[in-house]
Amino acid sequence: MYTYLLSVIPPMLLGAQVVLLVILLKGDICPGQRGRIHKQFPIIAVAWLALGLLYWPLALVGALILFFFSQVKVKKTRDSGPIWLLYVAIAVAAFFNIQLILGGDWGNMLFMLVAMVTLGASLSHVFLLLARSRLQAFHRLLPVVAIIGAMLVSIVVLLQSSQYSIAYMHDITLPLIVCFVSLIVSVVFSSWHLFTQKTIQKTQPICGFIVSFSALVGFSSLLFQF
Repeated sequence: MYTYLLSVIPPMLLGAQVVLLVILLKGDICPGQRGRIHKQFPIIAVAWLALGLLYWPLALVGALILFFFSQVKVKKTRDSGPIWLLYVAIAVAAFFNIQLILGGDWGNMLFMLVAMVTLGASLSHVFLLLARSRLQAFHRLLPVVAIIGAMLVSIVVLLQSSQYSIAYMHDITLPLIVCFVSLIVSVVFSSWHLFTQKTIQKTQPICGFIVSFSALVGFSSLLFQF
């Protein structure tokens, strides 16, 4: 029960981890911003620990991140923190994601990959907003990546749908339409600041992530099962 979440949440968290680590290490940010980004990692860690209820080895990723967080001052992450722990956490997360990907059929494989792109970009954007990041390039780039990911999700869902019987597709037509509409709404929310050329606010991207996450969970529960 609820194992369909394994095709959505692990790739999402891995994608967000990678983006945050790149920004933390390579971003031209002040110690204050670095500290605020650093404080987002426990949120990811708790999510990994919660996933351990569905697949216990995933809790190891959360434990590694929390151990890293406990060993470093938030403003000195890049200079004196045991960064190798974050690399290990990403490697372990990638290993388990690959295991899950190889454990499903080709439809599951593609869906997990596009979920990593779509939700990973969307979630990391939310984290940057919560950290009050001034990296404007990422505020433009990540929504575009999420839009491309949403297009890929639609293609994968349509390909997967062709494998099911007409009777089953008839039964799930309405839920699928709701998921597609939700995906479109999430794109509008997450990229609203790009179309209006206004200063980005937290509300729209956060709403976009929530709606996008709900849409992908819906697709996963309907079409992608382990």
